[in-house]
Amino acid sequence: MFQTFEASSGPEHVAERLKALRGWLAKSKIDAFLVPRADEHQGEYVPPAAERLRWLTGFTGSAGIAIATRRRAAVFIDGRYTVQARAETDTDAFEVSLLPRPRIAEWLTDALGKGSIVGFDPWLHTIADARSLRA
Repeated sequence: MFQTFEASSGPEHVAERLKALRGWLAKSKIDAFLVPRADEHQGEYVPPAAERLRWLTGFTGSAGIAIATRRRAAVFIDGRYTVQARAETDTDAFEVSLLPRPRIAEWLTDALGKGSIVGFDPWLHTIADARSLRA
């Protein structure tokens, strides 16, 4: 599952990429993985190399986060992107959830059992976000 800059990000690629991510989750013994629209600098604008959310889900908006478990997946967006997210991602693969409800932690609690392992790239999340989810 290697991201290239030439790879397109349309909804037709979403199911295949989600399947590959789920295979990695199973192999790594991780129950869920967070994919934000962020880079190491937490800026609003990210370079093409950091368009992880777009690559996985097809969603091109400027704010959002995806969560993939071995059975469920969701992309969380704010109200600006309601129509856009449904048009750009495969809604059979990803639920489109409007923030703030359900909150990401609530969704994870519902999707996973106690003691589950949630993976994330520590360069792409703030310490406060990680602590909040852990709590």
